[in-house]
Amino acid sequence: MNPTQSDIASCDLRFELAAAIEDLRHYRGHGDHAAVELMLAWIDALLDEWNRRAR
Repeated sequence: MNPTQSDIASCDLRFELAAAIEDLRHYRGHGDHAAVELMLAWIDALLDEWNRRAR
């Protein structure tokens, strides 16, 4: 897959990751440890999908 195809395939994930990171910061700031754990798992799943699409 050339870089252009990879960029297109991961474009929607960029927005999801940005939103998830913003949410993670929010929950950390409010001390919501359960939500932080969920957000970390969600970010991990998004990164796994990103890597899957890049192959």
